[in-house]
Amino acid sequence: MRSEDQIRALIKDHEKRIRRLESLLPQRKSVAISKDKRKLTDHIIELRTKGFFAQPKTAGEAHNKLKGMYHCELNRVVMALLRLAKRKQLRRASKTIEKKKYKAYVW
Repeated sequence: MRSEDQIRALIKDHEKRIRRLESLLPQRKSVAISKDKRKLTDHIIELRTKGFFAQPKTAGEAHNKLKGMYHCELNRVVMALLRLAKRKQLRRASKTIEKKKYKAYVW
């Protein structure tokens, strides 16, 4: 049986080797997403949390709101809204503008 001093010495030796091995590994990038690296869906979710989708909004209205933050085509916004609705992160609704029905999204 080993004495406590021998066990402590072994543990210190192991810790030294582990630190040395960890220093050889590449450093991980941070998990947080910087503002300029966010995806379109991240921007839409941000609008949702700010209350933009409290009233039904069409894809065109969402696209106009996103223009200042994230430049993209209208069809990309349409697809992103459809996917978010499919994942139940937004709800589908209808909105009548000038006697014409449009698909809208609400939360």
